[in-house]
Amino acid sequence: MKYKPIAWIELAVIILLIILLLGSHISLENKKPVVREPLALTESKISYLPPPHPKPSVDDLRNLAELKKKFTPRIIKITEDVYHATGFALGNVQMVITDEGLVIIDTTESKESAEEILKEFRKITKKPIKYIIYTHAHFDHVLGSSVFKEKNTKVITVQAAVHELENSFGEMADFYNRCRQIQFGEIAEEYVRKRPVKSPVRLPGRLDRNDIVWPDIIFETEYSFTLGGKLFQLYRTIGETRGHLMVWLPKKKVLFCGDLYYKSFPNLSSPMLEPRPVKSWYESLDRMAELKAEFLVPGHTEAVIGAAKVAEALTDRSRAIRWVYHQTLKCINEGKSVEKAILLVKLPPELSQKKQFQESYGRVDWSVRGIYQSKIGWYNGAGTGLNPMPSGYHERELVHLAGGADKILVRAIECQKAKEHQLALELCDIVIRANPDDKTARAIKAGSLENMAYTIGNLNMFGFYRSAAALERKAAGIKP
Repeated sequence: MKYKPIAWIELAVIILLIILLLGSHISLENKKPVVREPLALTESKISYLPPPHPKPSVDDLRNLAELKKKFTPRIIKITEDVYHATGFALGNVQMVITDEGLVIIDTTESKESAEEILKEFRKITKKPIKYIIYTHAHFDHVLGSSVFKEKNTKVITVQAAVHELENSFGEMADFYNRCRQIQFGEIAEEYVRKRPVKSPVRLPGRLDRNDIVWPDIIFETEYSFTLGGKLFQLYRTIGETRGHLMVWLPKKKVLFCGDLYYKSFPNLSSPMLEPRPVKSWYESLDRMAELKAEFLVPGHTEAVIGAAKVAEALTDRSRAIRWVYHQTLKCINEGKSVEKAILLVKLPPELSQKKQFQESYGRVDWSVRGIYQSKIGWYNGAGTGLNPMPSGYHERELVHLAGGADKILVRAIECQKAKEHQLALELCDIVIRANPDDKTARAIKAGSLENMAYTIGNLNMFGFYRSAAALERKAAGIKP
């Protein structure tokens, strides 16, 4: 009797379920409590035992299987002479074959990933690489370029992308390097809890301008060239960045859209960076839709195949971004605070249920914050924030009114046990601002941050929370 082999994803889920069952009975967590001695006569001793590592739910297992699928390396033939390398790393790479040579679109985020992709491309063709095109300046699209660049290869991008390269790999390099580490949960590594699954992102170390292959051909708004009988039309399409472009192959009806489309709600506002041009983003999508492409090839996730599906993907995305933008402007014009706007601005149900708008990468509430940041100043007109006291002053007063930091921390522990982790964080922050040396407050905060990281279901939030937990442990001198 022959048995059908179990698919590797099914096997992975079974193994994880077994681990979960065992994990409910066996714990390898460090059970040593953090003890806080009274710092004032009115305070009492606190013994805090960090919560166990959060166990994944059935939904988490499904998400893990989906993530594993996304990061399974594969070369996909989109149409004749057009290939899409996805799953090797965070950023995709595309190859277009012509009679005279190759055009490579984007180069992913590391030399290691680029070498793996080029090795697979070389199984298809040995033709020379004539052009590399950067759709934009983000590190996950440019750092593998030295692997693809040959003696006569020309690198093309838009002028605004060059300015962004000079900024993020030049005068702001230290800040951007730190942002990358925090976003991907790779800061303070000694204090970071080991991942349950290896990260697909191969984050390089500190980067500077010497890590970039700088462009040879730079244009303002549009540029075209013909290679081996194929016409390539490049247009500036502001959105993910101000220095963004799309690549259009009119005869083949193939549109390379960079990061203006991927299967998640778009990251219209990256929490640690400058506001993104949201209005220009949906206007660029409208321009893309007018081309009536039959193949939509993005910088992340899989391609969309078929004219009807491409049209739906682009028009839905434009509509969703337009909705969030104008609903947020309405709140601004009505004098509503950003916190109030976050409660009010939601996608219409017919859009929010679609797969491309699941908040696995970008988020609607982050988008609202970013639009507020881009449209209005930091003062809200209420008076208090015009000339605020330095951090710590009013927190020390709150601690005094509460009868001691121990009272606030006991409540934070209660909130943590009730899974009210955000409230636990904010209570801990009161104590930390009042006394940055309070190790118990930082330990409690790290516990809630880690729980939030592993239960939030958003790739960016996972990294941000994981890094924040590591930084709190570092400040407290407590290793996981």
